[in-house]
Amino acid sequence: MKVAIMGAGAVGGYYGAALADAGVDVKLIARGEHARSMKRNGVAVSSHWREFVAHPQIAESPAEVGGVDLVIHCVKLYSNPETIPAMHPLIGKDTAVLTIQNGIAGGSALAEEFGWSRVLEGATYIEASLAAPGRLVQSGSAARIEFGERDGSYSKRVKRIRDLLDVPGIQPVVSDDVSSTLWQKMTVIGALGTIVTVARASLPEILQLEEGMNTIRTVMEEIVSCGKAHGVKFPHRMVDVKIKETILEAEEFQSSLQADFERGGPLELDGILGAALRLGREAGVPMPASAALVMALQKFKGT
Repeated sequence: MKVAIMGAGAVGGYYGAALADAGVDVKLIARGEHARSMKRNGVAVSSHWREFVAHPQIAESPAEVGGVDLVIHCVKLYSNPETIPAMHPLIGKDTAVLTIQNGIAGGSALAEEFGWSRVLEGATYIEASLAAPGRLVQSGSAARIEFGERDGSYSKRVKRIRDLLDVPGIQPVVSDDVSSTLWQKMTVIGALGTIVTVARASLPEILQLEEGMNTIRTVMEEIVSCGKAHGVKFPHRMVDVKIKETILEAEEFQSSLQADFERGGPLELDGILGAALRLGREAGVPMPASAALVMALQKFKGT
């Protein structure tokens, strides 16, 4: 399969490098000095498991790549209006598009442009950052992509993509309820990412505050109530499980929302907790804690 990584920043760059190092025909689409550095020197990766340098092909636009069998869509949600229309050169007769964006709306945005017959939704669980242009750091024992068909079927294309992703440094998981998968992730990042950003604090610092754990639990429960009102199924006592994981993994936790806030960039506020808040209002679900957090960041969200 020919693969294109649309948005090869920290997360997309890591997955693209792992695929390229395993011999997959993969092209990374990136911009600026990061793209130029990867062209000159390859993609240098320091991961939980090993260090390596991969040499995938690098492009600065989809037009340079042409048609592929699979697009892994990794751009930030706020970039969708610009990047999705630009992806047409990548799309051939049988191209699949797998989105691993945050939130729950990435698949719908892609389907509006290319149709649900091409689109697969997924969530990724990974801590990755750009140490410098062309240099990626992945920490922690998770680099998981959980994805699936909307109807839960184990289709031929899902099997092909799962097999393709089954390389060292990537943990592919097929979901039989991808809507639940997306909402479960949004429950975590919608709560934790927004709270640490508003508080200008690390997750361990939040957990030490008197109301830190109560705030995390409250926001998670609001998101779950919203999802249930829209027919989403959650595992039994999911919030309790996520709280335990939060405590165990606090030292490794990184928030892309917080990183974007600290560098003065636009925020994925509307596409994550903001999206849950809008859906909560539609369903008549009170979400006062979530509303307060979204309000606190609105003037900083940018474009």
